[in-house]
Amino acid sequence: MRYLFVLLTATLVACGGDKTPAPADTPAPEALRAHSQLFEQGVVKVTDGVYVAIGYGLANSIMLEGDDGIIIVDTMETVDEGERVLAAFREITDKPIKALIYTHNHADHVFGARAFAAPGEVPVYAHESTGYYINRVVNQIRPIITTRSMRMFGHHLPDGERINDGIGPFLGVNEDSSLFALPPDHTVGERREVTIAGLRLELVHAPGETNDQLFVWLPEKKVVLSGDNIYQAFPNLYTIRGTPYRDVRRWADSLDKIRALGAEYLVPSHTRPLTGADAIRDTLTAYRDGIQFVHDQTLRYMNQGLTPDQIVERVHLPPHLAEHPWLQPFYGNVAWSVRSVFDGYLGWFDGNPSTLQPLPEGERARHMAELAGGEEALLERAREALDGGQAQWALTLTDHLRVLRPDDQAVADLRAGALRRLAETESNPNARNYYFTAAREAGEGLHPGFRTESPDGFLATLPIDNFLGAMPAFLKAEETLDVHEKLGFEFADSGRAFTLEIRRGVAVVHDGLDDDTVAVLETREPVWKAIAAGKRGAVAALAGDDLDIRGGKVAALRILGYFEKVD
Repeated sequence: MRYLFVLLTATLVACGGDKTPAPADTPAPEALRAHSQLFEQGVVKVTDGVYVAIGYGLANSIMLEGDDGIIIVDTMETVDEGERVLAAFREITDKPIKALIYTHNHADHVFGARAFAAPGEVPVYAHESTGYYINRVVNQIRPIITTRSMRMFGHHLPDGERINDGIGPFLGVNEDSSLFALPPDHTVGERREVTIAGLRLELVHAPGETNDQLFVWLPEKKVVLSGDNIYQAFPNLYTIRGTPYRDVRRWADSLDKIRALGAEYLVPSHTRPLTGADAIRDTLTAYRDGIQFVHDQTLRYMNQGLTPDQIVERVHLPPHLAEHPWLQPFYGNVAWSVRSVFDGYLGWFDGNPSTLQPLPEGERARHMAELAGGEEALLERAREALDGGQAQWALTLTDHLRVLRPDDQAVADLRAGALRRLAETESNPNARNYYFTAAREAGEGLHPGFRTESPDGFLATLPIDNFLGAMPAFLKAEETLDVHEKLGFEFADSGRAFTLEIRRGVAVVHDGLDDDTVAVLETREPVWKAIAAGKRGAVAALAGDDLDIRGGKVAALRILGYFEKVD
């Protein structure tokens, strides 16, 4: 029944155990340490009526003060953080909140919303697709995205190993965090003009880091709130936690829309604001040119038949862009971006026939050991590589060794050592955090854990379709190759019904109740959502008359048992 619990944590992460302290002298590039100055906590006054809260979490929250109220743009990643930000804003004004605006769907911009307003209390503006993306918090790949996010943001790392998170000081989610996004109820297509609290705003669709990205333009103040399409670091044209392809060509086009405004104040949703029309124009120009350069040069070499590995060796920002203070690789990375652009256009196959049907990893590992003169010789070569300062080659060799010796602590320790060596000199926080976390997984047996509280009120905002639609990806297909059965769901409160069909290794969910179900679960939507989220037990719900099974109870429980339980 707990197959859905992890799906409710979005890309949010939480502690899964105590952190082993980092050595007091853990090495880190000085440039990365200096980058932390961007996240000094406090509220910055940008211009009259425009304030930005920086350093309270991964993202910024922005307050726009009008005649008789305020507008909050982006709401932090947790309700707790949102409350701290609101308390800071309340030191400036006690005017009532008139509206919330989400620049996009990312968790660090929406899940603190309940701190600023109750459901239905104020209008919530966002792009017309943002609600869909927030609802995708319940989806098929959330477990792996969550784990990879924990590595990337260094959530299990002590200070010293984790210096910052590139676009913010930290992702501030822990086991006590409360997550509550208010669903958007005032949506934007391509452009919408509104006046709120006497402030005239233009909300403009500007796809880039996300498809639903908006920027907010205050023409009378010459202020633009750019969301996540620009921040003081090379953009995450690809994120190593994993996302669908980000259309980098459209991202550059969206920056051109902002550039054309002639803004005198630019307020990103990460890092610090920028002032001055000339500085803003020049920075936007460099930023969009950096994006287009990577895109165009990758396509150039793709069309010459080069593989991603070969293109990575050739595509480097020209000096005037590589040296720009807003294009330093403290979040995104040119090489990762090249690989993403290649994959976005051509998919996974790099064009080299040897990679079309590669040997299974076990067979490759055995051949590598044979070339080295045996497993012990391969282990010794990996040690020599690490001792000789070749950490990446040592790490590569341990890829083979851990296949051959999955339970060998010597291999695990060697792999951890290589990962730490790479981390210590890495200035990109995403890579540094990923290396250090993976080292703790290899050497200490860390299993990145997650558990955050999603209040019942927040669960109620998620469509029941999401909870049922996530089930097929958790089917234990090997146990159902000879099974063809249907289970029905009826929700008395909404009047909706669904059929879950298991068809010889495939699960399908559709609207409506088929006549040939072996049983029907009868309940209300909040009850099933709580069961799926691990907040209630099915047996307790049955005993308490909140859940009933019409038909074969044994068959119903057997069908539910065909799905993975994610703890």
